[in-house]
Amino acid sequence: MKEIPSMKVHTRAELALMSEEAKVELILALEARLCALEPRVEELEARLGLNSRNSSKPPSSDGPAKPVVKSLREKSGRPPGGQPGHRGTTLRQVATPDRIEKHSPQRCACGCELAGQPVTRIERYQVFDLPEPGMVVTEHQVDVKICPACEARCKGALPPQVSAAPAQYGPRVRALMVYLRVYQLLPYERISALCRDAFGLSVSKATIEAVELEADGNLQPFVDEVAAQLRAAPVAHADETGLRVAGRTRWLHVVATRSLTLYHLDDKRGRQAMEAQGVLPQFRGRLVHDCWAPYFAYEGCAHALCGAHLLRELKFAHEQQQQAWAFEMFQWLLYLSGLRAARSDSPFSPEAMAFFEAEYEAILARGVAQLPPSPKRAAGRGRIPKSKSANLHERLVKHRDAVLRFVHDPQVPFTNNLAEQSMRMAKVQQKVSGCLRTVAGAQRFARLRSYVSTLIKQDCHVLTHIANAIRGTPWIPHPCQPAG
Repeated sequence: MKEIPSMKVHTRAELALMSEEAKVELILALEARLCALEPRVEELEARLGLNSRNSSKPPSSDGPAKPVVKSLREKSGRPPGGQPGHRGTTLRQVATPDRIEKHSPQRCACGCELAGQPVTRIERYQVFDLPEPGMVVTEHQVDVKICPACEARCKGALPPQVSAAPAQYGPRVRALMVYLRVYQLLPYERISALCRDAFGLSVSKATIEAVELEADGNLQPFVDEVAAQLRAAPVAHADETGLRVAGRTRWLHVVATRSLTLYHLDDKRGRQAMEAQGVLPQFRGRLVHDCWAPYFAYEGCAHALCGAHLLRELKFAHEQQQQAWAFEMFQWLLYLSGLRAARSDSPFSPEAMAFFEAEYEAILARGVAQLPPSPKRAAGRGRIPKSKSANLHERLVKHRDAVLRFVHDPQVPFTNNLAEQSMRMAKVQQKVSGCLRTVAGAQRFARLRSYVSTLIKQDCHVLTHIANAIRGTPWIPHPCQPAG
């Protein structure tokens, strides 16, 4: 914010001694200063009014005087809990338990012995518990023989997953280390503590890092295939967030669908990073994002704006800047999202779409008269600043088609929550560990997190496929699987 120089405060006596010309010059100077201060006051008041309910600020930034949390969701009228048709996950008995313990009655309450009586019925009660901490150690013995023909020493071959080290961790133990680090976001020290307390293993930070390097070094075929499938996806979600790496802010980018996730760490936030990720330049589907300007540089795809971001900004314009049109648009977008959810995949008729667009434009037209006037600028160059509500209004006018994309296209969701949820765990990682210490470690985290996230989205067994990646045979998503 530009510093505005202070002015001398004149007394009544000094003003009385001034000439008319000096008074005119003073009035002009005060008017210029007032014009310079008005946008500054408006900006500061807007900052004070921002919170997690009406902007993209995280809840942790609200401080002690947190606003009352009020969700943008309307009441559905349904009772809490699982709804009809919901698949439950109740613990169920297995057909072949690992161990059976018999509990047979020895004596009846009347005193009669029951030892020789036949069993008429068996009641089964299964207890699911963890085994005692420990490891299963497998020793691989390699036989050495002497060839009777040439007297050469011949040794048996070790399995591919076993190295020549005298003692080593198996692929499932190593997979667990990667899983705890990349998916459960545990720091190295806590992974070491867990391995010690649960399994009696003394695992160092260097060992965990070496396992991460081993798994990450085999993921390039996975990354290439996911990038190719994302480029061909009908709908994709994109987002970016700041991440503290090696003492400075870098940017974690994500492009995701319901079945695929691809992260990319970069020094830049804009188009240069998007080009390096290698998805958006060739993407021709519908791209859902939060209106970050560099996304619009890709004209080969159709754009869709996140409705959740717009609702928060409209709430701010209504509550903090008394813009009635913003409340109308807030209600209209919520109404349209409800209609789209009720219609599922069925498109609206051309008449309905014309009505939706006409009402959208009518609200914006009514808003023109309500917008605060642009502040006057003192003599000098530069763009005249606009209020937040004016900028929001201009964006809604300019990007009407992108705002209403979810109404036109049943495949496009109302929000960009899929990408934002993908970013949430990266922020949790930063909260837990403070930062990622090296760029190489952060890039490794991004690739491994892409692998694990995609495995979970496609209902694959995570530990098994992390172990496969460590062995050099990473899981590759089948291109026939839905990517949208």
